[in-house]
Amino acid sequence: MSKFDRFAFSANPEFDEAQTRVAFSKAVPLKTLVIYCYDPRAAEIPNAVARLLGNEEYPGRVIVDGSGNRVASTTTIFPVVVAGGRAIDALRSITVAQHLFGIQNIVVVHHSYCGATTFTARALLKLTNTNTRQTSLPFTTAAAFA
Repeated sequence: MSKFDRFAFSANPEFDEAQTRVAFSKAVPLKTLVIYCYDPRAAEIPNAVARLLGNEEYPGRVIVDGSGNRVASTTTIFPVVVAGGRAIDALRSITVAQHLFGIQNIVVVHHSYCGATTFTARALLKLTNTNTRQTSLPFTTAAAFA
């Protein structure tokens, strides 16, 4: 067990995975997972999806118990924000959301002129292997958008 594993729910001897899954699905009625880019122009995508589907609630409201503890939420949309809004980068989140909440819909939203998708693999490797901090990253040419 790594030093961080002890903080996981599953490290608790009383952990019951099936019971936890049922509790999660009752506490948070998520049914639609929306994958989109962290580009600021895309920030309203979950709201737009909620309006488009019509029977969704986003951002929802937090439900508290009598002691003021946060115990649930009314939101039905689970936003997953990843570079370029790529589903492959969100695969773990998709899998966990489906397992815990029984997600019914998965919406993948891309947008035009996404800077997160213009990096070349060679440039990213070069930046990873360098010890100097750079303030800008190399982009592919504008021809990549044509």
